[in-house]
Amino acid sequence: MTYVNYVNNHYTDATVVFDGYPSVPTTKDVTHFRRTKGIISPKVNFNNDTPIKTKKDEFLSNSENKQHFINTLGEKLKDGDVQVIHAEDDADLKIVLTAIEKSKQHTTTVIGEDTDLLILLCYHSKDAINKIYFKSEAKQNTHKIKIWDITETRRKIGPLVCNILPFIHAFSGCDTTSRIFGQGKGTVFKKISTNLKLQDHAAVFCQESNVESIHKSGEQMFVALYGGLQDVETLDMLRYRIFASKVCVGNIYVQVHTLPPTSDAAKLHCMRVYHQTQVWIGKGDKLDPKDWGWHVEDNKLLPIRAILPPAPEKLLRIIRCNCKLNCDTKRCSCRKHGIDCSPACGECRGMNCSNTSNITEADELDDM
Repeated sequence: MTYVNYVNNHYTDATVVFDGYPSVPTTKDVTHFRRTKGIISPKVNFNNDTPIKTKKDEFLSNSENKQHFINTLGEKLKDGDVQVIHAEDDADLKIVLTAIEKSKQHTTTVIGEDTDLLILLCYHSKDAINKIYFKSEAKQNTHKIKIWDITETRRKIGPLVCNILPFIHAFSGCDTTSRIFGQGKGTVFKKISTNLKLQDHAAVFCQESNVESIHKSGEQMFVALYGGLQDVETLDMLRYRIFASKVCVGNIYVQVHTLPPTSDAAKLHCMRVYHQTQVWIGKGDKLDPKDWGWHVEDNKLLPIRAILPPAPEKLLRIIRCNCKLNCDTKRCSCRKHGIDCSPACGECRGMNCSNTSNITEADELDDM
């Protein structure tokens, strides 16, 4: 059975919406690179009769191959009386808006697996005339099919929270934004949906806002998620307080990734969240990603992780050794660089070795 026959046999009045894979940089470049594991196959010139001997995943790892295949499949679907729509890049918004337009005439079902679609349906379908359902495809290894009644889902979540769902999804991590360590989507959703002040901060991302207000609201969002004092603590203050607390009660070194992000990293995250939120609500056309936490490298849009250094330069220059013996050879990194061992050293702690200028209590007694 061909794909055209499958669509016609399983769905009535079907519309197929395809992603686009342009040759220009997009915010999905990192996701595409991750999914292909960095392996990009050569471009293949093919037509309807060309046998493809390359493995499917390898063949589709090349965006030009994928776009050519989509265009070819689209023409076949059109020949089979299936309506086809091609998005310029990510198709999620186009799929949802198409479904809402179709719902003006009859009940509409969106077939997909992407959480983005469910989020956008809940946000955009407030004016839907007829029922809209979101349904997952049946898989070979399971008979379970998930179906969401979007109207009922909106009723249970509530209109106020539905209006900020794109922000919640982007802030807690999606294809174009980072996941927050230790803060799952369920946790983020619950905290925001039950806190009116956080909802006000979230609304800033769903309207036209400047970087300063985005950073301020986003930082307070992080402070709340990590249990800080809203409107009292800054994110850097909270980060230091949590670090100090871990040092006092812990017996191992503090794992930095368990701390809240720095204010600098949070600002860049919030800028990308704002950009993605605006794209999802249909207002991102005029926003240049390079103004919102992205930069171009090797014809790909990559996130700017931080502007400030990870630590003061003086701290970054600290050298420590982990010698098991007496630090009396050039294999000791401290001795090699002409500095004394310090308390930061792993074994000697700057005391029990030959490469220290510290005067021990025993030395003082010998000199008396």
